Amino acid sequence: MMFFPKVVLPMSLRMPVGRFGIWLTQVGRVLQTRYANWNSEFRLKRVVYENTGYFNVSSEVTTDYCLSFYGRNAQERKQTSMVRELFDVQGVKSVELQRYRVKIDKATVFSWEELSPAIEQVILRHQTA
Repeated sequence: MMFFPKVVLPMSLRMPVGRFGIWLTQVGRVLQTRYANWNSEFRLKRVVYENTGYFNVSSEVTTDYCLSFYGRNAQERKQTSMVRELFDVQGVKSVELQRYRVKIDKATVFSWEELSPAIEQVILRHQTA
C-alpha cells in the first residue's frame, strides 16, 4: 500500500483542475513579475542624504544620459520647464536629470522636510501631465 504525503496548498491554488491550475498560477506569477509595467501608475520614491536628494520616478525624465544644471542660468537651452520650476524652490542649489532619476543638491541651511513636498509637487506636475 502506497502512502502519499499530505500537501496543503493555499486557497488560491486549490483549483478543481489540479496540476494544470497550479501550473497556470505559477506561470501567471512569473509573467506578472517580468512584465510589471502593465500597471502604468506613476511612482515616486525619495532617498535623501545630508545635502543630496534622489527622487526616483517610474516615467522617463530625459532621453539624455545625464543633464547637470549647477545654477539657474546653466545650460539654458537644455533646461526644461521642470528644471526652471525646481530652481524656483528656495533652497535648491543644483539639479541633475537622469533617465529615471532627479538628483537635487540643497543649500545647507534648509532641511529636506521643508524642501521635499515642494520638489515632489513639481516633479509630479510635470511627469503626470
